[in-house]
Amino acid sequence: MSQHPHVTTVDRMTGAVLGGDRTTLEELLTEDFTFHYRGPYPKPGDYAGAAGLMEVIGAVVEATDGDIDLQQRFCVAADGWVSEWEHAVMGRRDRRLESDNAFVYRFDDDRIAEMWMFIGAPPGSEAFFA
Repeated sequence: MSQHPHVTTVDRMTGAVLGGDRTTLEELLTEDFTFHYRGPYPKPGDYAGAAGLMEVIGAVVEATDGDIDLQQRFCVAADGWVSEWEHAVMGRRDRRLESDNAFVYRFDDDRIAEMWMFIGAPPGSEAFFA
């Protein structure tokens, strides 16, 4: 069975964000893309465009000096929507933080128009980034 094209787009988007590839990211996101981010990581809120997404994820990458291991648990697509679950392990100053994160993506044709990111980190996780 082949992978749904929207799942492929989400996988490409993740690689582009972590790799700092703004060109690919702008190809995958609509012009009016909105990123809704909730959780104990830095900078929760709503952000516009590829720049907003890179601002938030860039802060996490910078804080961890890129010590991030993402393990996608599942990613499914149907009718212009994608749901994804991942397990993340991050390192910072000889400490580790694990979280189970949920994502919902709304597509407009073949591009991501909206993204919600919910961080499932344990209470007190804010201290990891302090």
